[in-house]
Amino acid sequence: MNDAATGPDEDAPYGDDTLLVTDPLLALRGARNGRTTVWHTREGWEVEVGPATADLLAAFAVPRTPASLPVRDGADRPRLRALVGALGERGLLRRHDPDGVPTPGGRGGMFGAPVLSLAEALRGDACDVVFAGMPYDLGASHRPGSRFGPAGLRRTGGALFRYRDTADGPPGAVDPVTGRRVLAGVRLADIGDVTAAVHRSTGPTWSALEDVVRRLAEHGRLPVVLGGDHSITLPVVRGLARAHGSLGVLHIDAHGDYARPRTDDAELHCHHGNVMDWVVGDPRVPRLAQFGIRQLEDPPALPDDTLRRWPGTSAVRTPLADILAELPEDLPYHLTVDVDALDPSVLSATGTPLPGGFTHAELTGLLVGLCSSRRIVGIDVVEFLPQEGETDGLIVADLLLRALDAAVGARGGDA
Repeated sequence: MNDAATGPDEDAPYGDDTLLVTDPLLALRGARNGRTTVWHTREGWEVEVGPATADLLAAFAVPRTPASLPVRDGADRPRLRALVGALGERGLLRRHDPDGVPTPGGRGGMFGAPVLSLAEALRGDACDVVFAGMPYDLGASHRPGSRFGPAGLRRTGGALFRYRDTADGPPGAVDPVTGRRVLAGVRLADIGDVTAAVHRSTGPTWSALEDVVRRLAEHGRLPVVLGGDHSITLPVVRGLARAHGSLGVLHIDAHGDYARPRTDDAELHCHHGNVMDWVVGDPRVPRLAQFGIRQLEDPPALPDDTLRRWPGTSAVRTPLADILAELPEDLPYHLTVDVDALDPSVLSATGTPLPGGFTHAELTGLLVGLCSSRRIVGIDVVEFLPQEGETDGLIVADLLLRALDAAVGARGGDA
């Protein structure tokens, strides 16, 4: 390793019970000749490391203590402790802040929104829309990395839209294509990342997210969750259903994530590829509408009265009125967008891309049509794996911006 790659951490070395995490701005690039390149996505430096160091950085991508790392025998523990200390001294590992990033009091939230504590976001009329990150990808069955999605979207979102307050309220920004102001009069806030001290599969992590979403919804806020893999949609839906009683779900995805209705223990069995089994099995969800599904199914998914599908890109060729006829108008709806609904020629920064998806314009039009025609009470964006460069992040952030604007309506009138 190159000692000059980054400055030392004053707190290193670390004890066995110190909660550590890999610097979220690091990316591990492909191995070559037994070495892996570690790239700092903000500062630009690169360093090559051996397989043991690469494995250790990957292990700490989810916050954990050195003592929780498995070793073959007791003789390995001193060497492991020394390696952890060396990574800390070089800044590759850092102490984990369980409250998440960004920090309340700043303006590093999504679209530059002010960062509030949950208590502040629930107070009075502080905000209309609340962003929350869920850096969780333990439900991924193929390619992890969506835990970096919230940070990636926050980094790029401000290049599209920069939230600001004035004495007369949030002014929005003029869209020269439509002549409208985007998000005019809509108050945004970001509460940082929803996370337990250590992410574990489902369990406390899901419970925390469900409770946060429920409390936001009960206080009249529109929760927008930045994922994370698609399994996080289940606690979001459950939180919204607790607040609203019943709920429809608008599901944008290349994959159905559904085989049959289920009511068994989701904490044991749910992952990003079957999350909709429990959504369909929840009696509080009388409608699941799926758009963009194109994955081959063997065996095919079981039909259910709850389910409606517009596979592939068929929704863009179907009159919106025909789609809306299948979506009961009296239901509130949650919108969940898996970014692999886009064609890989448009966006490849996802774990399971499939050809034959939407263009950016097609998906934008569909989202605007749906969100402006039905009452949207929650949104999540999932399965975004930030890559080198910012283009993919800009595409995802723009989809979110357009859907959100359609959902809450432009209150500022024409430009």
